[in-house]
Amino acid sequence: MTTNAGFNRVVWNVRDTDGLPVPPGQYQARLDVGGESQTQRFNVLIDPRVEAGGVTVADLREQYEHNTKMNAMVAEVDALIGRVQAAQKSGDAGLQRRIAPIAEKLITAPIRYSSPGLRDHITYLRGMTARVDMKIGRDAIARHQVLRDELDEITREADAILGTSN
Repeated sequence: MTTNAGFNRVVWNVRDTDGLPVPPGQYQARLDVGGESQTQRFNVLIDPRVEAGGVTVADLREQYEHNTKMNAMVAEVDALIGRVQAAQKSGDAGLQRRIAPIAEKLITAPIRYSSPGLRDHITYLRGMTARVDMKIGRDAIARHQVLRDELDEITREADAILGTSN
């Protein structure tokens, strides 16, 4: 936004603050200028081409909720990796030895054709379900739960070594 008087245009890319496309529904925009505020309600509609393909508004809401959970899981695994990497750099050889198996589960080794770590599995699923407006497959929901369970277990293991992160 410029601070120049006159015609200024704002274009919303129909994404939330985390970059996820929002589902169809009612939203509002607020403009604050010079101590005055104006609010305008508006509707985001489903793309007719998406709807013609059999995707419903409910499907898009479910996709948004799923992708919100995936973004939160990526942030959670990244925070855990940060804790693990800090322990790896601690200079404490005993701690480094105990945390190494957890690092191997979380982080893909920088070796060609290595087995992907949990973070890569999580970000792959997030990417697969956030690319286009679609109905989330039951397999993606089931995979989310498997990854959730794995992350919870690895977090418990890390907390046993490092202490809780709260």
